[in-house]
Amino acid sequence: MGQHVLSNGQTHYSRLIGTVIITFVLWLMQICLYMLTRMKGRFHILTYVPSIVCLTALTSIDSDIVHGVTLGWWWLTAPLLTVVDVILLFYVRQLQAYEPQDFSHGFLGRRAWINYSGLLVLLVFVMLCSNHRQVLHARLEIEQCIEAGDYQKAVKVDAHSLHTDSTLTSLRVYSLSLAGLLPDKLFEYSLVGGSSVMLPDNPNVCYLICGKASFYQRLGGMFRQKMSAMHYLRFVHQHHLATSVAHDYLLCAYLLDGDLEAFVHAIGKYYDLKQPLPKHYREALVLYDHLRSNPYIVYHNSVMEADFADFQSLIKQYSNLNERLSALRDTYGNTYWVYYYRMKH
Repeated sequence: MGQHVLSNGQTHYSRLIGTVIITFVLWLMQICLYMLTRMKGRFHILTYVPSIVCLTALTSIDSDIVHGVTLGWWWLTAPLLTVVDVILLFYVRQLQAYEPQDFSHGFLGRRAWINYSGLLVLLVFVMLCSNHRQVLHARLEIEQCIEAGDYQKAVKVDAHSLHTDSTLTSLRVYSLSLAGLLPDKLFEYSLVGGSSVMLPDNPNVCYLICGKASFYQRLGGMFRQKMSAMHYLRFVHQHHLATSVAHDYLLCAYLLDGDLEAFVHAIGKYYDLKQPLPKHYREALVLYDHLRSNPYIVYHNSVMEADFADFQSLIKQYSNLNERLSALRDTYGNTYWVYYYRMKH
């Protein structure tokens, strides 16, 4: 991904080719260092240290990759560790002639096991120092799935994780829309930012792989003027440019902002309320009817209303807000009701 950012999106990383090239370069570094020092025996593992340090630096790219590639403190640490290792290698090389003779040779010899242990320590070092940020990895995987056209896989990436950010929320919306599941599955995920993060032009949202042109084309067109998500969605609808995809984006934008009044005034324009509706739209309508004494739309769904009655009963069982939210998430975490309740509390 660092390669993609450094090239301003002109190149893409191939896992197979990238793995082969990186492995070859790191192996070449080790071979060159061995040729220079001829380090054998118990300290042969030291010839692998610079390669391991480089690998660690490559896998520890800062999580704030949207603002450019940075290795953080590895810019200083990697050269320092390499210099220290080279100095140590040449020092140990001078002592190699005085090393006691060891007659255990082969892959299972004593010296071999010492080096195997050293290699294990180095690999653990790589794992501990690499970037493990779950949200960043989820974002990158979703974008790769979208680029490959595997939308069903994209919507399954860390689907039950409670960790998210603005970019991941935007990518959730995008991948669900591509899979045709936006109004049925959106509120089953952890979401932040409301409607403002639905489009990639938000300053807190950054797509590293997915192109903006194809994104906006699905909604109604891309314009030079920068607009907020809600402004854009209303604009394409007012000027009759909106696609059916944009209809769901607008309706879900209202739900993300908790604007039930705007939602109920808009849904009838795009859906026949007498026909089966997507899951979250049904939930929103049932919730709206229970919140209004004189609702604009009266919607009946016996199954959904029974579930909502149970939802309300569960709320009354807990006096502590945190315990209540935890119980609601455990039982009704895949509904719009929990999202709306958390927003208002």
